[in-house]
Amino acid sequence: MTRRAYSTHVPDFRYITYFAETGSSIVHRMNPWTKLALIVFSVVFVTVVLDIYLAIALLVFALLFYVAARLPIKVIIGWWSMPVLFVVSLSFLYLFTEPGRTLAELNLGGLRLGITGAGVGIMLVLLVKALAVVTVSLTVAMTTRYNYIVHMAYRIMPGVLATVFLLTYRFMFETADEFSDILDAMHSRSGGLVKGVRRSRTFAGIFGIGFVHAFERAETISKAMEARGFTGDLPVTDRLPRPTYKGYALIALAVFVIGVVSYWRYFNINLTGW
Repeated sequence: MTRRAYSTHVPDFRYITYFAETGSSIVHRMNPWTKLALIVFSVVFVTVVLDIYLAIALLVFALLFYVAARLPIKVIIGWWSMPVLFVVSLSFLYLFTEPGRTLAELNLGGLRLGITGAGVGIMLVLLVKALAVVTVSLTVAMTTRYNYIVHMAYRIMPGVLATVFLLTYRFMFETADEFSDILDAMHSRSGGLVKGVRRSRTFAGIFGIGFVHAFERAETISKAMEARGFTGDLPVTDRLPRPTYKGYALIALAVFVIGVVSYWRYFNINLTGW
């Protein structure tokens, strides 16, 4: 499949859909309810865990899960750029404000700022947690067919919210296409994004025009759907079976791990008495 994305660092929704609809790995054949439970497990796990080693263990599990789905490693490494930038920008102040042993000092106009080991540790833990959850979520998205997502959305959420969620998901495709068209035009006229922004100083305009065009396109699609009798409900064409016994066993194992980790954090820090 030919990719058409404006950046290798931003998830390509059409690329995700391609793998979800055409893949045949063991993860693709896994029950979607089981995969949804794994996402919930990952989110709860990173919320409870404070230890860096347990967070690394979850990241290793997420990578093995991704590899088992036969998905390209190069793609996920590129898509990691967004969560890395997000976590670093949010936790940057922890490097200087968290009390602990000073690793290095910066002198800014007479103001001395010290980078502490505890601050670096917090940043690393948050970064590993974010990468683990993002990897699991993208793996599930790239191995679950859209019809199954529709079925689960209407089973979990009220009908109106499910429709809004699914239409919002489809709207992301239109937005990505509009940004790709604008950036392709910029590349053809100025030779590159950075060069074009430096010349025209319209970096904010790129996003403004992109969203305006995306909303116009979405409104056109909405009118076309209403003209064809759309009533607000998306059709569910595939039946979704319940998880198998192996799926229930995997979910039970995840619940057990969450229980142990929660007890370890909130009730008894030292488990050597078990």
